[in-house]
Amino acid sequence: TKSNKSLAIIPGIYKSGLTDYKTAFIMVFDGGNGNVYFERYDTKEFECSKSEYKLHIGSNYFSLNEMKLDIRSNNFQLKGQVKTMDLKPWPVTLFEPGCMGWYTYIPTMECFHGILSMDHSLNGELALNKSLFDFSNGRGYIEKDWGENFPENWIWAQANHFQNNHASISASLATIPWKKKKFAGFIVGLYFNNRLYRFTTYRNTIIKDLYFDSKILHWQLQRKDMLLELTIERGEKAGLLLAPDTNDMIPKVNEYLDGKIRCQLYHNDSKIFDDFSNLCATEFIGNTEKLIEMALN
Repeated sequence: TKSNKSLAIIPGIYKSGLTDYKTAFIMVFDGGNGNVYFERYDTKEFECSKSEYKLHIGSNYFSLNEMKLDIRSNNFQLKGQVKTMDLKPWPVTLFEPGCMGWYTYIPTMECFHGILSMDHSLNGELALNKSLFDFSNGRGYIEKDWGENFPENWIWAQANHFQNNHASISASLATIPWKKKKFAGFIVGLYFNNRLYRFTTYRNTIIKDLYFDSKILHWQLQRKDMLLELTIERGEKAGLLLAPDTNDMIPKVNEYLDGKIRCQLYHNDSKIFDDFSNLCATEFIGNTEKLIEMALN
């Protein structure tokens, strides 16, 4: 928002792999105070299109063009409408079906990931309990996850409020089960000047350097003549998000919306981008040391 407030809104549906339990839900994370709200819905109230991103949960509606929310429960109240304009999706082609590349075609993957918009402008407002969020001239980001489970370990960062440039970064590193082994897969995209600079496992990107000194993650990636340097700092106000477990959605993912990130992009040896954001969403989940060790081998 204009006042640097941020909200994460997550609609979804869960089905246990062990029991018959299933539930639809809407989760809301207020980045300003770390509050997380979770509202359950009967799965009969969940309707989604198979061909495009359109989703109804109860009286709430989500699409690429707008979001309408109307939740009045004992836990919280959320009402309003936000429209999106000028979406910048991660390109999808037959040979590279989205940010996961050809891994999208592998049915045994435990978790699939899609970036529906790296960055877009927002208009509208939402009232969360007694706070009003004015999204006029705000920025938004839309991604989706689906599959059987979340990865065992992962690091994720996303920001599209930079100090001097209109830009967006999304960076993730995760443990991927592969046949009977595991490897560290990564998806990093920097969008600026109407161009998406992609650094991903399947595009022959190499990790030149990666270490975490308990506070800041230093990550250097090279693809052909492009070099991207990231420094990512966790944040102060964590929200404990619910994530799928064997029997139900349970609180287990610490997310921050007030992390810090610095991105530097070089073409050959000349620097073409250098900027900083202190409104970065971050997650460091599981055994990050083991994940980093795997990524470097």
